[in-house]
Amino acid sequence: MANEGFLQRWSRLKAEPEAPARPPAVAPPAPPVAPAAAAHAPPPTLADAAGLDADSNYAAFVVRGVDASVRRLAMKKLFADPHFNLVDGLDIYMGDYNLPDPVSPAMLASLNHARSALGRFDAAIDQLDQPDPPGQPKQPGQSDPPGGAEPAPPLTTAASCAEPPALPSPDQEAA
Repeated sequence: MANEGFLQRWSRLKAEPEAPARPPAVAPPAPPVAPAAAAHAPPPTLADAAGLDADSNYAAFVVRGVDASVRRLAMKKLFADPHFNLVDGLDIYMGDYNLPDPVSPAMLASLNHARSALGRFDAAIDQLDQPDPPGQPKQPGQSDPPGGAEPAPPLTTAASCAEPPALPSPDQEAA
């Protein structure tokens, strides 16, 4: 068996019957926690709930048979602890979206930076923003829009945009 190849070993192991799997070890059930003592203890009162703090044991206040007002007061005491009063940063419903947020100066500066980074398109954009002077002849293919409305600006194509400046030649760089 020491000199058999991988496929021979695989085939042999595949043909052998499988060994029965061991059943998982079953843990013995935990003994009940003093049921006799719990049955004889009187239910907690509002005075007991008022004396609770963060280190108290709240188990007696959530068992069956406790008055709802006592349970409610105990839960209020429990969740009044600052440990449970953490604001989740991912809670998208925390903000008041009824108040408009102005654009911050930092965001405005970044937008102006982006516009200057695309400076070669500024001339084309400015040209589109300016209305044609009255009396200027119409470009070929333009007609008056129906109803006397203002004509739409001409479409801008990549070929009609300003070309980027040419790189200096090696002779100009040396000078």
